[in-house]
Amino acid sequence: MKEALFDHVAAGYDSWYDTELGSVSDQVERRLVQSMFKAPGPKVLEIGCGTGQYTSWLVQEGYEVTAVDISAEMMALAQKKLAAIEGNTAKTKPVHWWHADITAILDQLETYDGIFSMTAFEFVPEPENVLQKLFSRLKPGGCMMIGLIAGRSAWSKYYAEAARDNPTSVFARAALYTKAEICSWQIGGSVEIGECLFFPPNVRTTAEALFLEEKREGNPGFVVAKWVK
Repeated sequence: MKEALFDHVAAGYDSWYDTELGSVSDQVERRLVQSMFKAPGPKVLEIGCGTGQYTSWLVQEGYEVTAVDISAEMMALAQKKLAAIEGNTAKTKPVHWWHADITAILDQLETYDGIFSMTAFEFVPEPENVLQKLFSRLKPGGCMMIGLIAGRSAWSKYYAEAARDNPTSVFARAALYTKAEICSWQIGGSVEIGECLFFPPNVRTTAEALFLEEKREGNPGFVVAKWVK
């Protein structure tokens, strides 16, 4: 497979979480995501596992994860992260790693109790069509949930400016969707929406960010969409 979109940023990807803005953003997003995702059984497909930030959580929750990513460099970092967890926790289930473009393997998928994806569908062409096919791979009662950087927000403006300043930025290839656009997708069943990141990227401190998050004013910077079969 040729070099993937995220290969060239893999080495420095996790450094975002070490910054004050990255840390508080991750805290707020995780609180929402972890409150919404509940698969009725152990078998979960994770699309765009990246460096394993959420793979780690899914494994520690007891799920048997099949982790898919188009970037070999990102997946290698995730594998190191998960190897450390598996070495320190006797009861975790092994992760099944699948280096692939999700759009190329839709016909090879099994059926799953849960399908999970964070900040990947901004980079997936025709996401509605792909999600329809993924929904068909859910077991009855199964849960499919994706998290996306929201369009028409302070955060989408921030990433658009980053792409203009640096044409090689991964965000030059991103499509950022609004809540209304996501709700219009015909996936199967009704969609449940969660919202967070009500503070802007230029927030000065963690305390200010959390204060603005509690106020929940303006457009959210991050949207979670969940479908149950």
